[in-house]
Amino acid sequence: MLAWSSQITKGLAMSFPHRQLVAPLLLINCLLVAPFCLGSPFRESVTIAVLQVASAATLVGGSFAIFDLFRQGSAAAVAVGQAITPVPALAFSLLLLSSSVTVWQAVGDVVVSAAVLLALGPVFGQLSRLRAAVTVLLAAAFNGLLVVLTKLLTDRGVGVAEIYATRTGLAGVAARMIVAPRDIPLGAYRPLTVRSAMQSAYFVLLILAVQRGSPVTVQTLAATTPIMLLVADAVLGRRRPPARLVLAALGVMAGVALSVT
Repeated sequence: MLAWSSQITKGLAMSFPHRQLVAPLLLINCLLVAPFCLGSPFRESVTIAVLQVASAATLVGGSFAIFDLFRQGSAAAVAVGQAITPVPALAFSLLLLSSSVTVWQAVGDVVVSAAVLLALGPVFGQLSRLRAAVTVLLAAAFNGLLVVLTKLLTDRGVGVAEIYATRTGLAGVAARMIVAPRDIPLGAYRPLTVRSAMQSAYFVLLILAVQRGSPVTVQTLAATTPIMLLVADAVLGRRRPPARLVLAALGVMAGVALSVT
């Protein structure tokens, strides 16, 4: 699901001003899930409000970073970059959740990071190696923090639909204030909605998984995305994926295997 969503995102980012896509996508995400909040009581507290705002701010920063990567690199390269997220997720879990970490989990995260660094460089087009590294690290940090904030919200009894609809709604409004979608035609909203439906389904399932388990384990398992994207990239583009990305994806899989041991 996420693999096909990423392919759509890549096409949108190459066809339209990529930063202008962030606000409408986030707002569509919110509208798709908001009806599931009807009839469910909202949890109200200062702590929950702060966590929701922090989640929205994190989502905005991560979304802009990810779309910058989609604009310059292939969909598979972006997914490999996102696979570094288990490392900041681990760090933020230790800081905010006081989670215990096994040796294998730490080793697995290091392996995943090394594999991601292998993928950086020429696959990102006009991005320099330094800029690519910084953008990937920012995206990873935002995503890692977001999954930990999600765990903090679920631990306080906030429902899945409430978390997602509130987060994407606030983030969409904020992104709209930062970059208005002035050059996005009405015809683009059909693929935008398809992409939002796929992405929303993925993240709702991710929140459900975080609700029931460790955010580090969930994020590490999500790092298997590169394999699916490499297949989708090769099939849809009718070309062989770069050897650097294949090796990086295999490294990510090895790291995931160690982390869940």
